[in-house]
Amino acid sequence: MTEKPSGAGRAPRSVVPTHLEAPRVNLRMRSDRLVNLYDPAALDIELEDWVYGASRVPRWGGQTKGELAYNDLCHMLLTERIFSEMVWPAAPLEARRWALAHDLHEGAGLGDICTPYGRLFAEAGLRELKGRLDRALRLAMGLPAELPVRERDAIKRADRIAAVSEAVQLMRWPEPAARRDVGLGYRGALWSRPIELLDEAAARAAWWRRYKLLGGRR
Repeated sequence: MTEKPSGAGRAPRSVVPTHLEAPRVNLRMRSDRLVNLYDPAALDIELEDWVYGASRVPRWGGQTKGELAYNDLCHMLLTERIFSEMVWPAAPLEARRWALAHDLHEGAGLGDICTPYGRLFAEAGLRELKGRLDRALRLAMGLPAELPVRERDAIKRADRIAAVSEAVQLMRWPEPAARRDVGLGYRGALWSRPIELLDEAAARAAWWRRYKLLGGRR
């Protein structure tokens, strides 16, 4: 009888520990709420904290051209418009709200991790950590904990179109390079209108207006 190697047949262990496996780690937010980063709970989410934080996160490592940083909220506003106008015009409001909020997990210290760093960190639990934060945020927004596959894929497509469009307009990448390296070979239409850069206060105001228009509650 062949002896099974140690660990054979066991479910793979999560890279990111739960609060039962490691000391509790809390992040204190603007509202004084404490968010457990290992096991974030919807009850601990005050949406305004995350919107404030995201308005202060520069995209593209802060390396966009010009004097004003392109922040996370501007990116999410663009992604939702691409999602609603180019990718899935008949999308349900819930899906549009999540497209508008898909990177809010970056608004509490995680920041916008540039793709080269993200690939390096992926095996260290970054993807799982983002997933836990996303589930808590969706529940706090009254959305399902898990996205339907069609909505998830459509938002990813809109996000990719936004990223390629940003690379061309804001980073001044040659379009073929942006399509190849940022879009992973994406060949479809890009966002052709000028991408708007807003300061953090204007971005928060624009985000909340759009969120309420899509049926969200503050």
